[in-house]
Amino acid sequence: MLFTSIVCAFGTISAAYALPKSPRSSYAVKEYHPVPRGWTRVGEAGKSDRVHLTIGLKQQNQGAIEEHLLQVSDPSHARYGQHLTAAEIADIVRPSQETQDLVKSWLEEHGIQGVHNAAKDTIHVLVPIEKAEELLQTSYSVFEHEDGSTLARAPEWSLPRHLHEHIDVVQPTNSFFRTKATSHGATSLQRDTIQYSDSWWQNEGKKAFAPPPAYRGSGAGPISEICNISFTTPDCKRTLYGTYDYKPQVPGKNKMGHTNYLNETSYRQDIKKALQNFRPEAVSAADSFNITTVADGNNDQGPYTDAQVRAGKNEEAVLDSENMISIAYPTPLEVWQTGGSPPFIPDINTPTDTNEPYLVWLDSILDRDDLPQVISTSYGDDEQTVPQSYAERACSSFAQLGARGISLFFSSGDSGVGSDGTCFSNDGKKTEMFLPSFPASCPWVTTVGGTQGFEPEVAVQRFASGGGFSNYFPAPEYQNATVQAYIDSLKGLHDGLYNKTGRGYPDISAQSNRDAIVWNGDIITIGGTSASSPTVAAIISLVNDALLAEGKPTLGFLNPWLYSGAYKALTDVLSGSSFGCDTDGFPAQAGWDAVTGFGTPNFPKLVDAALAKSEEKPTGY
Repeated sequence: MLFTSIVCAFGTISAAYALPKSPRSSYAVKEYHPVPRGWTRVGEAGKSDRVHLTIGLKQQNQGAIEEHLLQVSDPSHARYGQHLTAAEIADIVRPSQETQDLVKSWLEEHGIQGVHNAAKDTIHVLVPIEKAEELLQTSYSVFEHEDGSTLARAPEWSLPRHLHEHIDVVQPTNSFFRTKATSHGATSLQRDTIQYSDSWWQNEGKKAFAPPPAYRGSGAGPISEICNISFTTPDCKRTLYGTYDYKPQVPGKNKMGHTNYLNETSYRQDIKKALQNFRPEAVSAADSFNITTVADGNNDQGPYTDAQVRAGKNEEAVLDSENMISIAYPTPLEVWQTGGSPPFIPDINTPTDTNEPYLVWLDSILDRDDLPQVISTSYGDDEQTVPQSYAERACSSFAQLGARGISLFFSSGDSGVGSDGTCFSNDGKKTEMFLPSFPASCPWVTTVGGTQGFEPEVAVQRFASGGGFSNYFPAPEYQNATVQAYIDSLKGLHDGLYNKTGRGYPDISAQSNRDAIVWNGDIITIGGTSASSPTVAAIISLVNDALLAEGKPTLGFLNPWLYSGAYKALTDVLSGSSFGCDTDGFPAQAGWDAVTGFGTPNFPKLVDAALAKSEEKPTGY
């Protein structure tokens, strides 16, 4: 399954096995990552089962991409808006010739020939587990999660000593993260049980929740007549955030996208019915948006089986697609559906689960020149379940996309500072601690929290909007002063449970309580920061449209712009908390907080702020 897509993306991976030559140096452990809570070893992995290894080589010019990113994203810098191309980034990160030669020689010593990407910083090989164990001086075992899914993993792996400084990461080895969807309604979570029929919508719902004909969505209209806390429609969000009257001017130049994992599919039939109900003029988009499959990602367009209905298949995917199209139509949408996720059923092509979705997806798009200007992702997992080397590699790749002018949005999670009863370190010490989420904790993405209510909005209460501070990534310079001021205001609250020097999140928020969507042919309500991330992404896509129409560059990585003053274009959220870990979590308050960030979008103000900044002459430094 995974091999098929790698062939398409990189050419055929071949391996001619031979007896290894004597290694140039002895092996030493490169990385150990403890087995996370909920996983149990159940036996040895099959020696003949194949595994697709992704080998990340040490990139040249460490930190250069992040420096470029901050310069082109900082409105006060002379290079603001001067985004890089894929080719320019590949030239910056390409490993040294020494690194390339040493790694190639090591693989050849083991009879392995891999294929690399354009930047030559990633090598893909497909080998039996027995060969992977030889290559990495490790042992793969089968681990079973308490939900019944299984993975073949090696918690500890080694490299020849002379390669430690030339290879950053090899996966799948010790990564156990499960890429959970962050929606209350996805498979592992609970959605509302009420279903609404088409006849109800036509006869009752439309009258109750559609804007009055005379209303112009300026943000000053009758929110109470359009928005209902138990049934949040696209028209409600378009009114609440001020996009209702905006007509995209350059949809041919502007694009948006979102990712699907966990075998989720953006099911066109559901999306079409949702648009018929909630945005009739956009119905044609249900058939025209582009679906790109990665690693043999699923694109099953139905009809649903009984088992799929019971599992809630595609609730997450249609939530994201329906949100983005209904807000930003006719801006074109691209959806990536990436395979390799539990529950895993082996087949002849991929007999072992890889489940490395972020690097697999990133490798598939980093070489492309024609990417959407905004991309939303509604998935994440506890940061500590992700090996730090993997998280750093993925985060650095997100920075590459940001340097190209692409805005990446990730949902902050639905467990506040961590799920009750689970807030312990997984290093064997079981230290009490809050549990930040990844990729939400990456400093090079914009993380989106959740709200509910309308006049005013408050932090979502039906579940907890994810928020906190990274244990892997330090606070970036653009948010240092802001985050420190918030920590100081806490006056010691929760000291010892979180990293005061870590990247704080979220950055921004939006509605996440009970979105009205169509799934399995019915109107249902569903919530989670899975709803807020695509909402913000679609709104920023419209801001980009306004910029492009004026001949200006798109916003790209938002955070330096937000933290340097554009936060004033957001509506501050003053009430609620990121409760969890059997505590009240972090409180919402005036200014930035680790619950809702700076607050929720005000589209007209965001457009004004973006256009004003693009007109200013940067000073540089």
